[in-house]
Amino acid sequence: MLQSLVIKNYAIIEQLQLNFNNDFTVITGETGAGKSILLGALSLILGQRADTSVLNDKEKKCVVEGTFNVSEKLVAPFFKNNDLDLDFPIIVRREISANGKSRAFINDTPVNLNTIKELSLTLIDIHSQHETLELNSSDFQIEVIDAFANTDELLKQYKQYFSEYQKLQQNYQQLLHIENEAKSDLDYLSFQLDELKVLKLQPGEQVDIENQLDIINNAEQILTTIQQSGDMLLNSDDSIISRMNTITQNFSKISHCSENYTQLLERLNTVLIELKDIAREIDVENDSIDVDASKLDYLTNRLNNIYALTQKHRVANSDELIELENKLENQLNDINSAEEKLKHLKQAIEKSKAALLIVAEKLSAKRKSIFKALEKNIIDNLKGLGMGDASFKIEHLINNDFSSTGIDQIDFMFSANKGMPLKPLHKTASGGELSRLMLTIKAILAKNSSIQTIVFDEIDTGVSGDIAYKMAAIMGLMSEKIQIIAITHLPQVAAKGDTHFKIYKENHQNKTLTKMKVLVGDDRIDEIAKMLSGKELTGAAKENARHLLTVK
Repeated sequence: MLQSLVIKNYAIIEQLQLNFNNDFTVITGETGAGKSILLGALSLILGQRADTSVLNDKEKKCVVEGTFNVSEKLVAPFFKNNDLDLDFPIIVRREISANGKSRAFINDTPVNLNTIKELSLTLIDIHSQHETLELNSSDFQIEVIDAFANTDELLKQYKQYFSEYQKLQQNYQQLLHIENEAKSDLDYLSFQLDELKVLKLQPGEQVDIENQLDIINNAEQILTTIQQSGDMLLNSDDSIISRMNTITQNFSKISHCSENYTQLLERLNTVLIELKDIAREIDVENDSIDVDASKLDYLTNRLNNIYALTQKHRVANSDELIELENKLENQLNDINSAEEKLKHLKQAIEKSKAALLIVAEKLSAKRKSIFKALEKNIIDNLKGLGMGDASFKIEHLINNDFSSTGIDQIDFMFSANKGMPLKPLHKTASGGELSRLMLTIKAILAKNSSIQTIVFDEIDTGVSGDIAYKMAAIMGLMSEKIQIIAITHLPQVAAKGDTHFKIYKENHQNKTLTKMKVLVGDDRIDEIAKMLSGKELTGAAKENARHLLTVK
């Protein structure tokens, strides 16, 4: 139940704190006193969006806080699924700052709007005037049937299977789209791959060819340099190594004369060893040089082909061309295997559809099993609300396709008068008839759903007199099991409440503010008398008000 509601700086509410009992609470007040503002503030903690236009004082933040006390069993799954600590009472708070920033909290833990909207579905049901039109909605009509048939577990299972079925279908369509697009590129991809495969590229080949061509193009200079270097170092009578041998031998004869000569001898020996090593390597190079000028045209053409493809595909070298070749090959393999994947997906879809259909048929059968009982329940309640000739029937068809709620197509058929044909609600029911029908359905839902608080915003619109008494009586009966809060203009309903709030406007320091107070005793008699006769309080009106308050 809703234990308390605190509103600060919202519209023309400066500060308001309301404490509620777990009974039948009525709220009355003149048109424009602020009843819609009260509901607007309450909607904030139920996840509705807001902006800075709701701020009474633009320099301060708006705060709306609701305190709820409900059964642990009802809310435990929500707190577990959202990784929130479950403490009682549950406190839901919204804050709207002057810069428009909105923040939401559950038990002081920051959450997003979707989270508190999800929680609100288990805490409270607000029936505003325009929601009577929901009766015409197929989804709402199915919700009514599901609540009466207690299909929670089956519906949960169905939605899980339906979600899996949808995902498989989406995957199939995506893969089919990719395959169709890929097939249109198949010839081009195959051409690109064949063009690369013809070259039979090897890792590092481009660099290797470039080196070979560099040697061929500079062959004459290379041969001359190596041969001359070999002759100058070793192969001539007056070679550098021969001279170095002579110098080293001479220093070996005088090295004992000075430490400096000894060091110079050591360095000469080192240089001589290095020169001999260089000479041997040059000699090896000289023997290994194999300049095959006949390869020039082949290597040049191959390198030009590599350059052309690297430029065409905008890559740096032949190694990246090899990577591209592998990529194209994988793409073509994927295209070729897509048909097999589609086949497996189609089989998975058929399997999922079969499992979904089994659950959908069970769900449909359970819904259908309560049609007669629900129809009788609604008709009996409507008779109690002065509609003794009303007829009500649930029209049911099976859809060929699955929807998020199953395979059932539901239509509530209604006739208010004897001898009149049954028609869909939107084609036959008046405003007052819809109000009575909605109250009847809400009463049924209250017995068969887990919701513990219902707020009625003038659900009694379009009725009066004896019907108003009867609607009030139904709300009174509902309040024996759940908390009922009713905003009303009817004295018959106001008198039925266990707790009576009055909402009113008051001028304070050049500002108009909305206030609320609990009415008891003579104040309550006067308020109901005004609802009966207008602002002028007559003795007859007050006496009538006293009578209304004693009738239970």
